[in-house]
Amino acid sequence: MTYMIDVDDPTLETTGFVLRVREGKEDEYLRRHDDIWPEMAEALLASGILHYEIWLHAPSRMLFAHQIRRRGQAARPEGEAVMARWRAHMADVLEMDGDRPFRDVLSRQFRLVAQAGANGSL
Repeated sequence: MTYMIDVDDPTLETTGFVLRVREGKEDEYLRRHDDIWPEMAEALLASGILHYEIWLHAPSRMLFAHQIRRRGQAARPEGEAVMARWRAHMADVLEMDGDRPFRDVLSRQFRLVAQAGANGSL
């Protein structure tokens, strides 16, 4: 099943940010995300995230994260608890800022979006 997200929907927000993996921990970071806890995935979805992807630039160990989420929707208390456990679980593989991963928000510089044709196809 394919879902389309209207990138111009004012009820949604798109964010990009960077994180950094600790030296030598790139494979472990990937392994942990390959084995993401089902309750963590549920907490992210319940917090309004519709699309979330993370890309690694291996030479710099920088992770680029891109999210599309419902504007103003926050995690529920039980989701916050799961997310706090996940952050603690990831503390040895990510560079941290206190009890949270170092995170630097990016500003969008360019966007190109394909428009559907008259028959609805891209």
